[in-house]
Amino acid sequence: MYKCISILLFFNLTVSFAQTKSPITVAFYNCENFFDTKDDPNKKDDEYLPESPMKWDETRFMNKLHKVAQVLDSTVAGPGLPNLVGLVEVENKEVLEELVSKSELKATPYGVLCTDSPDERSIDCGLLYDKSVFTLVDFKELNATNPSLGDYKTRNILFATLKATNGDVIYVFVNHWPSRREGEKESEPRRVFAAEQVRTKINELQKKDPKAKVIVMGDFNDHPDNNSILNTLKASDAPKDKGDLYNAFQTLDREKQGTHYFDKEWRVLDQIIVSQGFIGAKKGYKFEPKNAHILRKDFVLYKNPKTGEERPNRTYSGEKYFNGYSDHLSIYITLD
Repeated sequence: MYKCISILLFFNLTVSFAQTKSPITVAFYNCENFFDTKDDPNKKDDEYLPESPMKWDETRFMNKLHKVAQVLDSTVAGPGLPNLVGLVEVENKEVLEELVSKSELKATPYGVLCTDSPDERSIDCGLLYDKSVFTLVDFKELNATNPSLGDYKTRNILFATLKATNGDVIYVFVNHWPSRREGEKESEPRRVFAAEQVRTKINELQKKDPKAKVIVMGDFNDHPDNNSILNTLKASDAPKDKGDLYNAFQTLDREKQGTHYFDKEWRVLDQIIVSQGFIGAKKGYKFEPKNAHILRKDFVLYKNPKTGEERPNRTYSGEKYFNGYSDHLSIYITLD
């Protein structure tokens, strides 16, 4: 009997040790208009319905669902799926729940969080977290719309507090900042306001714990060297002060890699940024800058047969259906 108890204790300790030592993957993906097929009378979703010019029916929805799952599955080398997944341009929580239940993602016990934003296009921010690794401590939404900056409504920022099996408390922000549709300079104050909301919350966290482990991910609609990221959020690949954030995607942007293709140029709009609590951490999860990646595989790219020009293999261009993936590439980091 005592021998059995000893074996069980050894097994439990071994499993716990393995969980602590296993790296985790954090992924982010702008899904490009991941709508359901049902009409919500309280939202402007008419563009993505079966009877709309887009002809967004159940077949196209399921194609999209499996393509999003394929992209996420490809972010992990070897078996398994990412442990934290930020997703934007999703219509609602039900879309994410179907993604988890009706695709390859069902192999992982994901918890599902989603904002309920006032966005004019009826899209939200979501987070999937692996419940075998994380326990949800708290979930809030931060308002990113400033009514003093004109007539617009944008996505709320998803803010979740998670506790990992190794004891780490990790604060996660999922962002989809206002677009540049009205012009980069004209719309910049809106993105700066969104950045201020995140930075204010991070300041609160770091005041309580200077080594707080924070992950800020999203489609920021700004590049790493723009004012909102560099100066307001205080994120770069060469942070100066202890409270500044580390942005390995600034390095990738400088190397002419990109997550989005516009005006014949690849640039980084999608980024996963971490606090310095992850850099060189002596215990718990830590981040090495070399472990930041853009998923650039053939299946998520369209190559022009005449010019050789590559761009994201998107679902739609206007009302023309291409049955692709997204107009953004996904990104991911590994935490050791």
